[in-house]
Amino acid sequence: MLKLDAPAALGAAAPARRAMVSRIDEEQFAHDLSLMLRSGLSLVEALRTLGEQGNGAATLRTVLGALQHGETLSRAMQATGAFGVPLLACAKASELTGDLGDSLQRFAANAARLRTLRSRLVSACVYPALLVGVTFLVVLFLLVYVVPRFALVLDNAVQDIAPLSRLLIELGKTLHGVQGPIWIALALALGAGAWVVWRQARAGQLSAWLLQQTVRLPWMRPYVRSFGLSQLARSGAMLIRSGIPALKALGMCRELVAAGDREALDRALAAAATGTPLAQSLHEAGLLDALTWRVLRVSEATGQLHAALDRVADVHDAQLERGLERLGRLIEPILMLAIGSVVGGIVVLMYVPIFQMASSIR
Repeated sequence: MLKLDAPAALGAAAPARRAMVSRIDEEQFAHDLSLMLRSGLSLVEALRTLGEQGNGAATLRTVLGALQHGETLSRAMQATGAFGVPLLACAKASELTGDLGDSLQRFAANAARLRTLRSRLVSACVYPALLVGVTFLVVLFLLVYVVPRFALVLDNAVQDIAPLSRLLIELGKTLHGVQGPIWIALALALGAGAWVVWRQARAGQLSAWLLQQTVRLPWMRPYVRSFGLSQLARSGAMLIRSGIPALKALGMCRELVAAGDREALDRALAAAATGTPLAQSLHEAGLLDALTWRVLRVSEATGQLHAALDRVADVHDAQLERGLERLGRLIEPILMLAIGSVVGGIVVLMYVPIFQMASSIR
């Protein structure tokens, strides 16, 4: 049996079961299960009720079967491969403290905050991407269909065409001559994109996948990094409240930070394990600024590390929200100006020869 304190091994746990049992909505699962447990239902009754509602019914039947054979809840959940490390850690810790309902409620509240922030971050990239995609299709349509038809009239009517207009006409003729392969390639690209999105949505990983793609955009990397550090602090605080030791809790949240920060987190936790104060090791690894470093340093002395981590997460959330708001105000007019310039430039270059023809008639 795999142990819960080996997060790296969890990704490879029970591959056969992972293929048969899909991941469920952990936020909804934790919220509903916590509500029923706090209302007085037993764990078996609560899980059976959730299974009847259809939210991960196959997964919950597997968990119930394991419980009836004497397994603990955390081991039964881990064996399905359908639950993430933070939720498994909450279940494991609550088996020692007996506060499963409260622990799940904290997890659900934490997941709701992160979901809202993730949605805002993804939306900041999806809207510009849609604008750019629609503009690309419009420009391609103008070049492949509209410009060549203008060229049929202009070639015989106007002898002296402006160089930029001539370049546009030649480009349109070239693309019109190979329009078959162009549309086939475009259809294949759209089909492949739709298939990838459908696959991620079916696995319940669409938001996480879209968030990973935003790292490819240079101007989004600081925001993705801030979101990762917010997840680390918020989830770490939640696990510490559930009874997980601080270093172990932060280690379990390693996959939540941006890929570039994972090695820094590993170094910081290794230094803290040898006796260096946690706040200092995180600060030296570049994961804390001066303000959050002082907050965390004081909390280590008072024993309120979980509260300090929540405040660190609040700082990152506020910075991220302000940054996304500024980015939205800046990128929208820039995109509109660029799109208007491209489409308007094509239209103007098409009409310049017509104006020349009209002036020659006079």
